[in-house]
Amino acid sequence: SKVMLFSRDALEEASPSREHGIDARLEASYRWSYCEFLKDSGIELKMPQLTIATASVFCHRFYACHSHGAPANDRYVVATACLFLAGKVEETPKPLNEVVRVCYLVQHKHEYESALKQIHQKDQLEEQREKVLQAEKLLLHTLGFNFNVEHPYKHLLHLAKRLNQSQDLLEESSRSLTQVAWNFANDSLRTTLCLQFSASDIANAVLYLASKLLETTLNLQKDWWKDYHVEQLACDEISNQIMDLYDAKVDDPL
Repeated sequence: SKVMLFSRDALEEASPSREHGIDARLEASYRWSYCEFLKDSGIELKMPQLTIATASVFCHRFYACHSHGAPANDRYVVATACLFLAGKVEETPKPLNEVVRVCYLVQHKHEYESALKQIHQKDQLEEQREKVLQAEKLLLHTLGFNFNVEHPYKHLLHLAKRLNQSQDLLEESSRSLTQVAWNFANDSLRTTLCLQFSASDIANAVLYLASKLLETTLNLQKDWWKDYHVEQLACDEISNQIMDLYDAKVDDPL
């Protein structure tokens, strides 16, 4: 089933977090921190990049409907639930206890020793488990039990291959182009772009952005993207939002 897409303005103005006095800039920093947390926890759990990406999308969908300001919506608990669910959805499941333990230690990495002692206490583990299971329940209802997540990676590889063949790129140039675009696709997960645009639009835009960045070394034909039905307006908007990420240098809130 299809997932509804929204404009950036609609997402920012109608965000439930505004009711708790959390502005768009602070919400963006919360988004950055839970994406970083998902990446670190996912790597620690040896989960594939695709599973971490799905968890990030689940988290974005959750906070489009729920405020960061409500105590029940602690972003680390919600993100842990998203990672646990993404593991099942992407058929890379991890036991709940392991997910809870690893995520708790990643969250408290600055006081690792005491966190390690705490999470090995049965009642503390039980309490965390319960919080995560409650968050997962709310997450399932928020998602409307629709776990369909399409990522830009597959489209990106397909488009890069076509571009490579038509433009007769050197293998090294083609590899650089795909790698830079792939990095942009990963970074796009720290924005709400997955709630605004289709995966293929994002794939087109990150390849376009990578080609602009590597323009001098690639010798691509001018306006190459016009042959690929690339929507220029969407491309510009997606590129701008990704570039905004680097300008913001978002501080990680406590």
